[in-house]
Amino acid sequence: MRWISTFPPTATENGRSDLYLLLESSDERCRIDGSVTTSLGERGSLGLIIGFPPHYSLVSSWHEDRTEDAVVEEVKKMAGSPSVKAAPFTYASHALAVASAAMVLVWCVHFRGGLTFESSNKSLIFNIHPVLMLIGFIIIGSEAIMSYKTLPWNHEVNKIVHFTLHAIALVLGAVGIYAAFKFHNESGIDNLYSLHSWVGLGTISLYGIQWILGFVTFFFPGAPPALRGKSLPWHVLFGLFVYILAVATAELGFLEKLTFLESSGLYKYSLEAFLVNFTALIVIFLGASVVISVIAPAHADAPRGYSEISEN
Repeated sequence: MRWISTFPPTATENGRSDLYLLLESSDERCRIDGSVTTSLGERGSLGLIIGFPPHYSLVSSWHEDRTEDAVVEEVKKMAGSPSVKAAPFTYASHALAVASAAMVLVWCVHFRGGLTFESSNKSLIFNIHPVLMLIGFIIIGSEAIMSYKTLPWNHEVNKIVHFTLHAIALVLGAVGIYAAFKFHNESGIDNLYSLHSWVGLGTISLYGIQWILGFVTFFFPGAPPALRGKSLPWHVLFGLFVYILAVATAELGFLEKLTFLESSGLYKYSLEAFLVNFTALIVIFLGASVVISVIAPAHADAPRGYSEISEN
């Protein structure tokens, strides 16, 4: 068997890309690393279809002859299990989620006096905003994103959990934004004047669009299998983009609120100021851990990125 040429990867229905290696061989069929070959061309040439996740860059060019063993080793090297596994990052994400939730509650309840929708102290109305946006929107959203990696159930059950958690996150995020508008309106403060508010409103709008498109495509009524397969990588990619936007918006919110507090007399090196800054740092680490846990394989024998999320 002699290696001849490589065709560029092409998208398939299951959201993976196939790398076609054209080989000269007298064999009718053969396998490399569990992938079945199909006929390509004449003179007994075979195209070996090797599945890779879409985010791998595998447009390779070799000009020298390769033996069968050399091709096998090269393919195994490219498709082999990467050193980064999802499990440590999913555990870290859960721990960081608990830590950040506790810290924002301590801040809003202990240092800021509590939270309520109706009060003569309008700051208590605002306190609902950071609590719901962090715990409801980001943390529950994080668990929804990781549900395919963390839950032991079958795909259909995990899909229901995935969509349900995202719906809860979306609703709580909307309530959190309502609390911010209510605080501004009752306090005589203008709305939508800051970068935090602009990015935040755009983020939750994109989140809602992502949820609706995902529901219609993958849940009910459901798109045809071919369209689901083509949509899946974009669904994952756009979902991570919106999630990163949400984390960035939270960072802008922490900075904006702390700046207002410090301009109103809060000592810059006070315990509350340190708590807010450390909470913001924990949220950054949470976001990074969630993203890595999603793009890393779940276990050593599953090096194919999004293989845990099927197209059905």
